[in-house]
Amino acid sequence: MGAHFRFVHCADLHLGSRFKGVSSKDPAMGERMTESVFQSFSRIVDLAISEKADFMVIAGDAFDESTITPATRHRFASELRRLGIPCFISRGNHDPHTSWESSIPYPENVHEFGTEPEYIELDGLDGVEIAGVSFADWHEERNLPSMMSGSPDRFTVACMHCDVDSVGAQYDYSPCRLADMLGRGVDYWAIGHVHKRAVLSENPYVVYPGNIQGRKISESGEKGCYLVTVDGGRVSDLRFFPTQGIVWRDIAVDITGKGMEDVISDIRGKVSEGDIVRVTFTGSGDLDAMLRLHTSENAEYLSKVLGCTVCELDVDTAPEIDMDSRASGSDMTAKTIAAGREMASSGRDAIISVITANQIAARHRDYFESLSDERLTELVETATGFLVARLEGTR
Repeated sequence: MGAHFRFVHCADLHLGSRFKGVSSKDPAMGERMTESVFQSFSRIVDLAISEKADFMVIAGDAFDESTITPATRHRFASELRRLGIPCFISRGNHDPHTSWESSIPYPENVHEFGTEPEYIELDGLDGVEIAGVSFADWHEERNLPSMMSGSPDRFTVACMHCDVDSVGAQYDYSPCRLADMLGRGVDYWAIGHVHKRAVLSENPYVVYPGNIQGRKISESGEKGCYLVTVDGGRVSDLRFFPTQGIVWRDIAVDITGKGMEDVISDIRGKVSEGDIVRVTFTGSGDLDAMLRLHTSENAEYLSKVLGCTVCELDVDTAPEIDMDSRASGSDMTAKTIAAGREMASSGRDAIISVITANQIAARHRDYFESLSDERLTELVETATGFLVARLEGTR
């Protein structure tokens, strides 16, 4: 078990994803994002070749079952053939089966695990075994890690899709506990399902590499794979390699004391060309009214000058207005401030009653009732600030 070797661990490729939400608004961007997933996997193959990896493991969700096409599988198979080294694939909740897959077989260097645990020794690599198991159906209720056990005289890499220590029983995607992975003779658990990379344990290693391309703003930051080096029966190096073509970024900018050029400078220092960005504006200042009243125009302008796609602007700012001074007047702004303050101090029942007088909001009454008194008051103050900004912006 003293061999020196390297392997690549990736998961959640989701090849062929259509990005319907983006495509419906911007078909060109949707096509670019679909292509970026393939490009990311191609970079992973390039990495494995250049770093002379001995094998690769793909821990589930290589495809999205609802969008996979013969062209998608053929392209994936071609990349695996180019990879050349042994590749081991476990199926996950998004790709448990298709009816026509046998018509486009994987190349000979690829092994796809079945729905019962398998253990494979690699030719020319003594003291190493690859274990794995695939989902039997969309909602895999079996505790897959509890079904595995490594050989004591080998370095065992176990590849599977599973949900470790999920927060609720509703997650029936092979739910398990970290404790289920300890003391089972497995040295490296190559797992997938969670799209954010994480090293849950180092003894043994339990690793989520995350997905290879962020698909929405909640999947921000770099995406890619891990290159794992093993020496003398232990992991000597675990390195993350970003391979994504598009980075989603979630950025907050405080407008206090700033003009638009200052804001642009702040954002430019945090993004790269081609990124997809959500900007949340906070603070108070002269930009408040302009940001609130011209949100879509500002998003387009920022996209143009920054060379990235600003997909969303969240404006959580306040006007630089002396509310006390304006409230003492007799105009509409003063009356709006007074009405807002009266509503904010009226208590939760009165606030919820006013909110749910709207028929659409009434459908979500349970949500508003779940909010704290402080949060309800904040909603009133935010609404008041928005109205004041509208009024002041038309002066």
